[in-house]
Amino acid sequence: MQSTTLKRNVLALAVGAGLLVSGQTVLAEQKLSESGYITGSLVIDWDSRLPRNREHDSAKPGVADVFDMDVSVGNTFYRGKIQCLPYVFSRHLGRVLQEGACRYDVDLGVINPADRSQQRVVGKLVGTATKDRNGRIDLTASNLRVEVQTIGRATGFTSEFGGSVQSTPVKARTTLTDLMDTAAKQTATLTRMVGEREVTMTLGDVDPVTFQRTKLAAGPSSNYVEAVVDGQFIYSYETDNWFPSLTATYADTKDRFTGGLKWVDISDTSGRYELNVLVNEDQGASDESAAFEDDMGEEAFFMPSPARDTINGTITFQDTYVSGVEAPTRSEVKYDVGLQGVTAQQAQIFWKALLLIPNQFYGE
Repeated sequence: MQSTTLKRNVLALAVGAGLLVSGQTVLAEQKLSESGYITGSLVIDWDSRLPRNREHDSAKPGVADVFDMDVSVGNTFYRGKIQCLPYVFSRHLGRVLQEGACRYDVDLGVINPADRSQQRVVGKLVGTATKDRNGRIDLTASNLRVEVQTIGRATGFTSEFGGSVQSTPVKARTTLTDLMDTAAKQTATLTRMVGEREVTMTLGDVDPVTFQRTKLAAGPSSNYVEAVVDGQFIYSYETDNWFPSLTATYADTKDRFTGGLKWVDISDTSGRYELNVLVNEDQGASDESAAFEDDMGEEAFFMPSPARDTINGTITFQDTYVSGVEAPTRSEVKYDVGLQGVTAQQAQIFWKALLLIPNQFYGE
């Protein structure tokens, strides 16, 4: 009954939007294997890093970094901006002059799979998520939400984000503190299956982003249901790699996201993440990768596994620098991400998790 309801909802939404997709409608729970499932661009203007927008090695209040996206996720799209204000402290006393917060204003839409030139905005991702000094984003207290319009026979809905996301506490740099003081290094132990063998690895210097009962809103259409995510998305300072260790729960389903995103330098100003994100790897069949004998460390987390459900492909960065600024002042990001035995619902969960951590993932 649930599958029939989901199919009816997405078909009604598409028809109401003027996008008659007939029998080609893809259900959110169907496994897909296709390249270029997540495609498009994200242009980030790190305006708070520009010399004209800084004072005493700190961003001036009111200057936001802007994430301008145009990204398709299967037969849906996300187009708009996220504007993130950094924390700003007074120079001498470390008093908070500006709290860190990200404001979302993103159009959500559907695409006719039979003719991808037929597209329609059906709603928005809107609201503001604020980070406290402990690095916690309380989404339940925020107004971040998906609002989908009533179009034709499709009933609109509002779905809110909830729970929290925890990252590194915000530290004030003042003339009264030791600027060289750093937090104690954190470690993390990860496991994955390579063939029938469980591989364990300990990372020595990491910066985890922790999802705590984080509710991802439904949408862009009603067949993509709300999901609750727990676990960590772990960044390694030693290699610039990311390692998801996340569990997503929705309806009667629980999915695990593991594997890794490997950073590869292309030039002094460009590089890419090569994705090998495994979905429910403990349920997959054995494959030829089981033949390896040596302890490969992090490399084991990036070994292709043809028999397992995988989100793969690349996220490529092209950075622009200005004189006197160590970090990029502009980043142009391109997505070419495919699915191997992964459902549309699982792909939306992965994408929405990234939407919640723009600063952390793209260059904080």
